[in-house]
Amino acid sequence: MRNISEDWKRINGMKKIKEFGFSIAIFVFVIGIFVSSIGCGGNGRQVLEGENPTSTDTSTLTYTNTNTNTNTNTNTNTGTNTNTGTNTYTETPAQVLNDAWTNMDSNSPSQAITQFQQVLSRSDSTASQIQDAHNGLGWARAKSNGINSGMSDFQQSQSLDESKLGYAAGLVQQAQPSSIRQAINILEGMGFNDTNKTITLTHPSIAFTNPEIHALLAYAYFWRADTGDSDKAKAQILAARAQDSSTTSSVGQIYNALVKLGLSGI
Repeated sequence: MRNISEDWKRINGMKKIKEFGFSIAIFVFVIGIFVSSIGCGGNGRQVLEGENPTSTDTSTLTYTNTNTNTNTNTNTNTGTNTNTGTNTYTETPAQVLNDAWTNMDSNSPSQAITQFQQVLSRSDSTASQIQDAHNGLGWARAKSNGINSGMSDFQQSQSLDESKLGYAAGLVQQAQPSSIRQAINILEGMGFNDTNKTITLTHPSIAFTNPEIHALLAYAYFWRADTGDSDKAKAQILAARAQDSSTTSSVGQIYNALVKLGLSGI
């Protein structure tokens, strides 16, 4: 059982974070794993203006033509409303997924979101394609609106390592004791308690490096503060720094924060 002095020390440490602004700065790590969000405009599709006959006497033919045009436009829009109709007939789910990840690589998450959603809505998508679509949708939403906006999709595709990492990062960002413990369980389950553990992600657009993962785990250990966690945090952050010695990277920022928060031996 933890004694009062230990708890008071931890509370004072949390106050220090707020004093130095690190409660926000520490999560530059999470923000830094994403490419900058692009502007959120429309989906690029323009709705055609319809004709609006104002006189029934002059528009026996005009009105008929209007109806014809309206029907034509409606059919066109239906086919391209969310690209579902078009892609259903011209692309397989695998091709749509490939297009979506290409848009992620080119920093177009809003377009990727639409394409990942198409795969989820299609009856011919396989179970593995649905998993990949949830994974991609989680990261696309994270790039557009922050890591926590992708949590639901990460949760639905946690058989994939990329989704596990996204979910763990979101849990740490929530800064709740139970969330941090869950994040540690996920990262340890992936083997990152071993400071030599590395992983190669499938999709380059998920710019989450191995040093960043170890730094994330170091931060989580520090705040869980169970017996032995200080040593674990020290080992993790030193391993991360051995691979990324920059003072301005997300790893460097976490390292500097942990130094100022009193983690000894680093």
